[in-house]
Amino acid sequence: MNQHSLLHSPRQERAWSDQDVLTAVAVGVTAVLWPIGLLLAWASPRWRLVDKLIATVLPLVGLMFSLLVLPAGARGLGLSAPARMNWLVELGHYGGLLGAPLVAAFYLGVRAGLPRRLLAGLIVLALLVLALGQLAFFLGSQLHPGRP
Repeated sequence: MNQHSLLHSPRQERAWSDQDVLTAVAVGVTAVLWPIGLLLAWASPRWRLVDKLIATVLPLVGLMFSLLVLPAGARGLGLSAPARMNWLVELGHYGGLLGAPLVAAFYLGVRAGLPRRLLAGLIVLALLVLALGQLAFFLGSQLHPGRP
């Protein structure tokens, strides 16, 4: 094997540019703090306009679904399951508020051509951060300062 073929081996790691780092950060932050992640995505020339629009619309639709449609259904406007199925409404809230930004981040990562391992790592890290945030919220709601 000559040195030329070693330099152009498909398994050879390439140096990361500032653009690559911005792309990875935008994908990761979109999954957790989607408004900030989307600002980074819009600032990056890595994605086409249609990619940016799709990644922007997904979390907004999830937010609208979670804040408008599900509460209306929970109030009995015919948009939700019977009262014994309230867990579906809760699942819908989580899907809208947390799932939609995760899907947007995954979409941006795929469209940017991030390596599968990096994209999977970013999504797993985002899931861990979101789970820790939910745990902190739950534990905080269990503590009632000033109550006996």
